[in-house]
Amino acid sequence: MKWEGSGPDPSKVKLELNVEHLMLDINTSIPLGLIVNELITNSMKYAGKLKIDFYPQDNYFILKVSDNGIGIPEELDIENTKSLGLQLVNSLTEQINGQLTVNRKDPTEFKIIIPGNQFLVKLK
Repeated sequence: MKWEGSGPDPSKVKLELNVEHLMLDINTSIPLGLIVNELITNSMKYAGKLKIDFYPQDNYFILKVSDNGIGIPEELDIENTKSLGLQLVNSLTEQINGQLTVNRKDPTEFKIIIPGNQFLVKLK
């Protein structure tokens, strides 16, 4: 089947996953899944490489979604944007008591730090 969407052909986007196996409570897992979905959707428009990291660190959990796309313009205020997708990411990050930071270029990276007490158990 021929790709007819905009941006890179999904079959040509390299995906790298570094994800711990964790059980999340429902109030964290649903917003986190929506955040990841939104960030991946944006990355697929511009990137050839997409990387997702999710791991525990001290009493927190770190989610990083990065890509090698065009970057985010410096003049774009991530926290006060008209972009519905970024508004959703900001709102859901706040909902899970997370802290969002963004590296705008080389690679573009969204990093969310989430308090660890929202997780139930680490699976082996």
